[in-house]
Amino acid sequence: MPTGFSKHIPSVVECLARHYDGFNPISLNRVRGCLSALRKGGVTEAYNGAKYGVQLGYIEAVPYGKFVRFRPTLIGVVKGGVMDVVVGELGIMDASAIDVTERLSIILYSILLTEIPSAIQTAQHGADTVECVCCAGGGSCYSYRYRGVGGRVYLGMITLKVLAGIEARGVRPRDYWQLFRFARGEVSFYLAHGLGGVYPEAAGAFPLVRLFLGRLDRGWFTPRVRVELGSRRLNPLGFRGFLKPS
Repeated sequence: MPTGFSKHIPSVVECLARHYDGFNPISLNRVRGCLSALRKGGVTEAYNGAKYGVQLGYIEAVPYGKFVRFRPTLIGVVKGGVMDVVVGELGIMDASAIDVTERLSIILYSILLTEIPSAIQTAQHGADTVECVCCAGGGSCYSYRYRGVGGRVYLGMITLKVLAGIEARGVRPRDYWQLFRFARGEVSFYLAHGLGGVYPEAAGAFPLVRLFLGRLDRGWFTPRVRVELGSRRLNPLGFRGFLKPS
């Protein structure tokens, strides 16, 4: 368990993901320069973000001569993107952000588990756009369209594996930054749309967001998605069976 927390953890993970080349660990001075360029801090913020990011497993500390350098972990890149939303959009800047990040990661896993199979089938048909209609338990629905299905499948599959604890092999170093952006964008979108469908006030009222997340477990939240094409059920070994459109 981490002995502390810093609201700068996701920013440090972001900088590491931006500059990771797959070989050379990154110096704290380079992280500081990145934070400064993003106007998110300096030496103290870089140090604290790296220190507590290592404790969470988001960052790996690598001995480098007499010094220590850092590189991002895959779980850190995904959950760092989620935490960036928790800190930046929900305004949770104390240690409770860790628990909220874990719960939002479960939501992200549940959503991708239902959406990625349909995106795969869409890509197999040569399409680059898919339109979905998502419905909350109370019957309210919203529709949205996303493009770049191929990229979404690739990043979504990696994210699913990482959150499920399955080894994701062959991930390219340049994709770490894309994974961070993907996780952050997905969670941000569903905070504004998906959670709002369950609690209409959730997107603008922090206490209700916390109440919702506090009641969450892995089996409770699985959104229903209706897609023009049928979707395949996803499991760690491949694709098996068909889901009927809801």
